[in-house]
Amino acid sequence: MPRNRQQIPKAEREAVLVDGAWELFTAKGYKGTSLTEVGKSAGVAANAVRWYFPTKDDLFAAVLDRLFLSERERVETDPAIRDDPRRQLVTFLVDLEVYRGLHREAYDRMDESPALADAYSRMQEWLEGRLLAAVASRLPEGADVAPVADVAHVLFEGLLVSTRELDRPAEEFVDLLMEALAALAAAR
Repeated sequence: MPRNRQQIPKAEREAVLVDGAWELFTAKGYKGTSLTEVGKSAGVAANAVRWYFPTKDDLFAAVLDRLFLSERERVETDPAIRDDPRRQLVTFLVDLEVYRGLHREAYDRMDESPALADAYSRMQEWLEGRLLAAVASRLPEGADVAPVADVAHVLFEGLLVSTRELDRPAEEFVDLLMEALAALAAAR
């Protein structure tokens, strides 16, 4: 006999909603997806979706968090790149390029949504950490990394949300950034 909803753990029910939302947000974007559609894809009413995710932004943030965490785990555990922060960074950016539209929509909504701002901030923090780890061996002792992190933040925002088609691979941008930041730190 199938379990009723009360017997299914909350985290499991949330995961089903996030899975359905992921498919819809990916196919239709943020604006084209409704909570009613998400509920229908998970077999629940729209009001039930709001029980777990009070706003559409909360659900969208959960979807982006899942995307970020699964890609992060994948690059951090890949034996070929697990000890190479530069390759982790490049692989992450290349793999997420197909989701630029979703990043753009999240970026546009961050000022109105603390949940989206938090999700986006966690991803930016990890990206900056990978860059700093990759460039650390090139920095002189005691170098001020604050400007490095600021420049990295701007670059990553551009790579993740720009609608402009890139005319070179993300790897070239990361390498250019690493060289420029090492030179900047050495000059200070």
